[in-house]
Amino acid sequence: MTKESRQWKGKTGGGSFGQKSLFFIFKFVDVTIIYPTLLLVVPFYMLFNRTGYLSIIRYFKQAYNMSSMKAFMQTFKNHLIFGQVVLDKFAIIAGRKNFFSTEVEGEEYIKELLSKKTGFIIASSHIGNFEAGGFVTQQDVKKIHALIYDGESEAIMKKRKQTLKDVNINAISVKKDMSHLFLIKQALENGEIITIPCDRVYGSNKNINRVFLGKEASFPLAPFRLAAQMNVPIVALFMMKDSAKKYHAYINPIEVKTEVQNIAKKAELLATEFIRKCEEIVLKYPHQWFNFYNFWATENIQHN
Repeated sequence: MTKESRQWKGKTGGGSFGQKSLFFIFKFVDVTIIYPTLLLVVPFYMLFNRTGYLSIIRYFKQAYNMSSMKAFMQTFKNHLIFGQVVLDKFAIIAGRKNFFSTEVEGEEYIKELLSKKTGFIIASSHIGNFEAGGFVTQQDVKKIHALIYDGESEAIMKKRKQTLKDVNINAISVKKDMSHLFLIKQALENGEIITIPCDRVYGSNKNINRVFLGKEASFPLAPFRLAAQMNVPIVALFMMKDSAKKYHAYINPIEVKTEVQNIAKKAELLATEFIRKCEEIVLKYPHQWFNFYNFWATENIQHN
């Protein structure tokens, strides 16, 4: 899918001035104080962002067999939680990460991988608050490199990179010339950690189609091919919002149970396992699915 044809934009709204204002405000203000304003903002967002609104309604109808009215109510709740997650993201980037508590499941998998010389991949997604995920794995043993979409505003990109740098996380921007791939491979060869969003197809024909929540969808294959090719472990990290000030991190190893020599086949098996984990967490947290475009659209499905 080309940049021009994809339906998702990967850009946070609000304008540069509004975003800088939030960064300043959250240095001093409890982010949850701002939550009630979302009750006024969300209806306008749903009204003027019709693509996202209709996509989430379609998601609730399709995946949970809801009536139009019930799907509408759940979509409103989805947008409210998304608004909270976005505000949390600004608070975290502003340096208030310690404001939130986090319960972690599967921390032992990360500790085991940190004890080895081999680098590894953390597969993230647009489920829950993936922006906060990097801070769960914060440590001094291995350097973390986070692959990020370069389409955000200059204000967010600059602040995000500085915040990540402060906690030993290096931001690698996705480039049109694919130069980021060299940096990723180099980091893994050095025994370091790479975090990659693995639920959206981005400018590549290396995709895999699987039934997800009842209908065929397309997922990127490249991260899993990289893991298979370089023979490095891969884990899935989901950062889910449990309450106003609490997150729940789920860390799951993505493994192939049997010995597979063929790299292409192993990549497909790894991707399939990741997709299964995504489906499990979405069913557990149905309101924290934040892909605001028609994820299952036929034009998004690439048959190779």
